[in-house]
Amino acid sequence: MSYNLTIDQGNSAAKLALWDGMEMVASSIETALTPDALTHFLAPYGGRVNDALYCSVRARGTEVMAMLSSFATRALRLTSEMPLPIKIEYGTPGSLGADRIAAAAGAYSIYPGEMLLVVDAGTAVTYDAVSPEGHFLGGNIAPGMNMRLEALHRFTARLPRVTVPREIPADKLFGTDTPSAMILGSVYGILGAVTYYKSQLKPDPRVVMTGGWACQLQRLCRFEVSVEPDLVSIGLNRILMYNEDNK
Repeated sequence: MSYNLTIDQGNSAAKLALWDGMEMVASSIETALTPDALTHFLAPYGGRVNDALYCSVRARGTEVMAMLSSFATRALRLTSEMPLPIKIEYGTPGSLGADRIAAAAGAYSIYPGEMLLVVDAGTAVTYDAVSPEGHFLGGNIAPGMNMRLEALHRFTARLPRVTVPREIPADKLFGTDTPSAMILGSVYGILGAVTYYKSQLKPDPRVVMTGGWACQLQRLCRFEVSVEPDLVSIGLNRILMYNEDNK
């Protein structure tokens, strides 16, 4: 049996996913993408894959692509120039983050024919619009939770460094001390942006969230939110299959 491999390289870790067609059969989070990590991950499945697609928020990837070539019959790196199942309507497509392309493709593959607001709430928060016809219309980038809190500490004289709690209280709108005021100000800043973008898109979009803060934000939203933890991996696999169909 032949498998495909997708790798979503983020700022702090890489998510590996192994696919049998549209089915994810295994996944792993690796802090370091090394030959040993790939060998261990692929060993139960024959040690090699048919195709591999690498997506990274980092600029460099030559070494990774060389490494992948020893594990895959064909190794690709996601760019805006390769065949895609969505149409990119972005003034500078070469500068569009590969993770944003993958998330948009993933959302559209799950919810085709719907207006979509795709929110990736991680180190940074991205808000991207995808039309019912599968056109990536554009999007915005803003600081994520930890970045907001760290900026408040670093660029003011007296605000403390705050550790984000595991859960944001859903019944509390305003802080009752400085740390809670900073935390709630940050989280509701993100939530307010989601709410505003949703109100401006026509037709009314489905909000699709991914990233480490997706579940927290979903709890606080007063509208339906579809959380897809594997959204980028799903999009990478869809793009990989699209390229197989269009060889």
